[in-house]
Amino acid sequence: MTIVLPLLMAAACALVFTPVARAVAIRFDLIDRPVHRSSHTTPVPFGGGFAIFASFWVTVLVLDWPPPRPLVGLLIGSTILLAVCTIDDKYRLPAAPRLVAQLLVGVIAYHFGVRVVQVTNPLHSFMGPEYIFIGGWSMSVTVLWIAFITNAVNWLDGLDGLAGGVSAIAGLTLALIAAFGDQSLGVAVPAAALAGAALGFLRYNFNPASIFMGDVGAMFLGYMLAALSVIGAVKVPTALVVVVPLLVLGLPIYDSATTILTRLRAGRPIYHPDRGHLHHRLRDRGLSTRETVLFMYGITGLLCMIALGVWLR
Repeated sequence: MTIVLPLLMAAACALVFTPVARAVAIRFDLIDRPVHRSSHTTPVPFGGGFAIFASFWVTVLVLDWPPPRPLVGLLIGSTILLAVCTIDDKYRLPAAPRLVAQLLVGVIAYHFGVRVVQVTNPLHSFMGPEYIFIGGWSMSVTVLWIAFITNAVNWLDGLDGLAGGVSAIAGLTLALIAAFGDQSLGVAVPAAALAGAALGFLRYNFNPASIFMGDVGAMFLGYMLAALSVIGAVKVPTALVVVVPLLVLGLPIYDSATTILTRLRAGRPIYHPDRGHLHHRLRDRGLSTRETVLFMYGITGLLCMIALGVWLR
C-alpha cells in the first residue's frame, strides 16, 4: 500500500479535528498560561494532542483493519498515555507518575511484540559478530528506549511547531524506509499516518501557534516514533539495526542527552525544568522562534537523508 494515502488521510483528519479540539480545550480550561521559561506571552489552549491521536488512529484502523498485534498494543498503550497526559496538562503532575506511565506503556508494547532483539556491534570491524543478540535484556532495553524517546520528543516541544515538524520528518523517513523494504502493512502505513497527523496539526501550530499539542501530543508522537523505529529496525538488514533509528531520531536524542548531562553536572534533578535545551540555546544566541524551528527542521532533514542513504546502500 502506498504511503501517500495514509499521509494525506491523516493530514486531512488533523485539519478537521484540530479546530474542534481547540474549542473543547477552551471549554474545559485546558490552557497553557506562560511562565518564565515559556516562548509565548499569551495563554494558548492545549488540545492538539487529541487531534493528532484521533487523526492517526482513525487513519490506521481504517486502512489497516484488523490491525497487526503490535499496533493493538500501541493502541492500548497510547490510550493509557493519553489519559495520564491529559491529567498532566490540566494539573501538572510530578515526574514520577509520568515516568511510571511511560514505563508501563513500554512494557505493554513489548508484550505485544515491539521488541529490541539485537543491536549493531560497533566493534565489528575489529572483533566480534556484526550484531549482538541481547537475550534476556530485550525487555529492559525496549522499555528504556521507548521511555527515553517519549521524553525526548516531549522535551523538544518548547517552540511553536518544533516537535510536530521534527516528528513529521522522522515519521515520513521511517515510512519511506519501510515502503522501500516492502513493509507497508508493518510500519509504512502507521509511520506515514503519524507524519500526516503531525503535518496537518502544524497548520495551526506553526508560529504563531493558535493551539499547542501539550504532553498528550508530544508524548504520543514520541511513543509512536520509538515503537515504530523498533518494529522497522527488526526488518532492516542486520547491519542497520539501531543505526537507522539513531539517525532518524538523532535530534531529540542529542537534545535530551545533552540536557540530562548538563543537569547532572549542575547537581540538579534530571526532570528539573530549565532553559538548557538546544532550542533555548539557539534562541539565546539571537535566532527568532521561526529561525530556530527551521534550523532544527534542517538538522533533522539532513540526518534523515543520511539514514535513507545508509539504508539504500
